[in-house]
Amino acid sequence: MVDAEVIKAKDGEKLILIADDMRLNRQILGQMVKEMGLEAIYAENGHEAVEKYKTCSPSLVLMDINMPEMDGIQATKLIKSYAADSFIPVIFVTGAEGQEVIRQAIDAGGDDYIQRPFPFELLEGKIVALRRISELYKQVNRLNYLRAREEEVAEQLLSGAVESANVALDQIRIHKQPAETFSGDVQLSAFRPNGELNVLLGDFTGHGLTSTVGALPLSETFRAMTAKGYDAEEIIAQINRKLQKLLPTGMFLATGIVTLGPDGSAKLWNGGLPDIMVFSKGKLIHRVVSKHPPLGILPYVKELHFEHTTVAPTDNILLLSDGVLEAEDLNDEQFGEERLLSSVKAQQADPNLSLVDLILNSLSAFVGEQTQKDDISLIDIPGRVTVGEFKAESVNNEADVTESAALDIWNWSLELQGKSLGRINPVAQALSRLQETEGGGDHWHSVFSILTELYVNSLDHGVLKLESSMKSSPEGFAEYFSERERRLESLSTGAVSLYMQHTRLTNGGRLKVRVEDSGEGFDYMKWLNRTFPASEANAFSGRGIALVSDLCESINYENGGAAVEVVYTYTIKS
Repeated sequence: MVDAEVIKAKDGEKLILIADDMRLNRQILGQMVKEMGLEAIYAENGHEAVEKYKTCSPSLVLMDINMPEMDGIQATKLIKSYAADSFIPVIFVTGAEGQEVIRQAIDAGGDDYIQRPFPFELLEGKIVALRRISELYKQVNRLNYLRAREEEVAEQLLSGAVESANVALDQIRIHKQPAETFSGDVQLSAFRPNGELNVLLGDFTGHGLTSTVGALPLSETFRAMTAKGYDAEEIIAQINRKLQKLLPTGMFLATGIVTLGPDGSAKLWNGGLPDIMVFSKGKLIHRVVSKHPPLGILPYVKELHFEHTTVAPTDNILLLSDGVLEAEDLNDEQFGEERLLSSVKAQQADPNLSLVDLILNSLSAFVGEQTQKDDISLIDIPGRVTVGEFKAESVNNEADVTESAALDIWNWSLELQGKSLGRINPVAQALSRLQETEGGGDHWHSVFSILTELYVNSLDHGVLKLESSMKSSPEGFAEYFSERERRLESLSTGAVSLYMQHTRLTNGGRLKVRVEDSGEGFDYMKWLNRTFPASEANAFSGRGIALVSDLCESINYENGGAAVEVVYTYTIKS
């Protein structure tokens, strides 16, 4: 922030402070100053000169060197320190001579040096030149002050537009520490319609105002696509397309994204950030290294390989920008990963300690008074993040759902075959159509869960022939998704069709959904009736069927389980 001296009224602009222990010298210099149309005040020694400067705020100082009580060298050092961000020119006018004296005078903050005797024109020229520089300095400071104020306001507006809509801030710990007014780091969080949490940390090239050019389109794309239920893979691909067109050459976005499910299932992707780390009570148990280039460099991102894992409720997922690891102390030594890992070990003794607080305390002690050179960001995601219940009131009264109550009916369908099954997300498209046609509302959260479970079951088990039993352990969970990705890449046959019929009612709506795949079907009765053996009742098998059954008023399988049709009805409170 600019010192208040810079913007105050110009009361002392014509005032010149003359410091000399000899009365004759003061009188001669005073007469010269007055002939220039300026005013003079006097000091007989360095100590008095400092006090006169503090009380009178002159625009320039003529300083002798050899004076009693305090010499001109010490007095100049003090005056310059009090001036702080203001520029107060000091001209040494003295009979002292020698290179060492001149060096000391300049090192003390002197702006010019003139040795007696000298012509009046020489002193006049130096005073005029330094006063002109002083005025320019004040103008620059005024402009800097106004720019700083504008940047502060702009940063508040930008942060509000980009990050004010973040969710679960009472559970996720986010720390943002910019190197300048604007930060090139962006932290985003949003819930998918099925209750999964998406968290993104982005680090634009450099820092300051220029590094924020992509923050708005980044946040808008992330939130809009997350709200519509798109997978993180599709969100990353779309962000990359936008940034590749928008960012100038040489700018890009290092990105990390985490999708965390209510059950602790997690998908993690790293494109150019330091390793994403998973901690269990202060112990590092998993890391996701960067295997992809940052976004905005290539026109298209291919082979987005996410890492799948499960986290316990007491685990923590940590994302950080490189400004943390590359922070330097006064000896130019970097903080580094080893110190970071050492700092979080205290959580082993007290799991309630915050990873962010532990790292920041260690980082602050390490850096000391060193100037921050890069933006610093940390995001600590707990193993479980709760969200308000996504419940829409179902209509069970037959009188409320009769055709006579229908206001209008429309249909929508999509069929995917072969390679398109790995490229297109029909659930997001279906939900987007519903929201665009029927408006927003919490009832779409349940619809998203229904569509997701039906489609994923058809694709994974009907077409790809994956077994849910693979997901019975954290290792099997990762293996399941790795095998899923492999089979999708090599897929050349198979099909899944999705059909929706929406009926608008006077107090809500009714949605009929039919999903059919090219597979052989399955023994759906044991899952509908919950008659499976205890050995098959693991935490992941059959969850989708149970969820859909609970949400829908009817569920019917056909073609041996290769086709399923459900009806979901909702009300809208007025």
